[in-house]
Amino acid sequence: MIVLTAKGALTGKNLEYFPNPAIVVDGGKIVDIVPSDSRKGGSYISSGEHIDLKDLTLMPGMIDSHAHLAMDARTEGHLMKMNDPEARQTIRAVRNVKDDIKAGITGLRCLGDKYYIDVEMRDFGAPDFPWMSVSGIGMKGIHGHGYVGMSFSGAEEFRRQARENIYRKVNWLKIFITPGTPPTGGAMTPWYMTREEVRAVTDEAKSQGILTTAHCIGGTGLRYVAEEGIDTIEHCYWVTDEDIDLIIKHDKIVSFTSGIMLDPGREPMCPEAQNVKVRATREESFRRMSKLVQAHPKFIIGSDAYHAMLWREVMYMRQLGMDNLESLKGVTVYPGELYGNHVGSLESGYVADIIGVSGDPVEDASALSDPVFVMHNGKRFV
Repeated sequence: MIVLTAKGALTGKNLEYFPNPAIVVDGGKIVDIVPSDSRKGGSYISSGEHIDLKDLTLMPGMIDSHAHLAMDARTEGHLMKMNDPEARQTIRAVRNVKDDIKAGITGLRCLGDKYYIDVEMRDFGAPDFPWMSVSGIGMKGIHGHGYVGMSFSGAEEFRRQARENIYRKVNWLKIFITPGTPPTGGAMTPWYMTREEVRAVTDEAKSQGILTTAHCIGGTGLRYVAEEGIDTIEHCYWVTDEDIDLIIKHDKIVSFTSGIMLDPGREPMCPEAQNVKVRATREESFRRMSKLVQAHPKFIIGSDAYHAMLWREVMYMRQLGMDNLESLKGVTVYPGELYGNHVGSLESGYVADIIGVSGDPVEDASALSDPVFVMHNGKRFV
């Protein structure tokens, strides 16, 4: 048994501040949270291994809801490196997930890796890997976008790959239906899959009780995925008022990855042609995403392969107008509720994924940037 004490903790589904807690961990699970200065707290402290984290604030380990294990957006030319051989991609993936753990990211939703690297790493289950919810091979049109996806044409080709993914016991099916960056010059947003192709994927997922997600920035592609039953919609940089109405009407979950459009620090690692498009549409993307935030959709937050940098996405969501506490729930409570398995919250019976940060992460997102303490599945890493 391990007993953690600290200045405070963000507990339960509402991340309520609990002063001077004693968090009791046994068998990889949280078994109790009590005041450290109570009789019960003192009993725990005297009987278990006591770790005093002094002035830290404890909170659930963060969950990155949009990851690609073998892609590293921190490195120049990372998009074209997705053409690397399998062995090189695997080595890079192992390095990336270990960096994530050190950064306090204890869970990953993996949305496409070649060679089924995400499935293999999930099934290997090394203790110093975050837990993973995986999608195997991402599916795109032959003429479509997606550096980590494979190309298909026609509903039956998409159906066959969906079944192959399901055979590999994926948790999600992932499609790419629009470009990665918004169109310039007032052009329409292209889409690269037909409604029938989307429906083939959702039908296969529903038949096996698994979830679906779509890379989609807006437009006709968003209408298709909303109406054909895709569960979560990634990015949504370029949503119109009509798109927002569809998201709310169909009760879709938005997976925000706003840093791709808003973080100029990513530009040195991307092709200049892409940077030109991003700069030209950054201000309008900010306006559109802010309007989506104001509509209060269900949501989760991801980094899109910016490993160890999830805290920056929390910061950008606040700039878009999201409530501070809500932005923290987007990397803890909300994905935990979506993925299940009792993760994403500090409460009895939940997995002991716990991080300790200096300062107040509710008021200052940068407090998340360098966790002083990281526990994953009851094991201390940092």
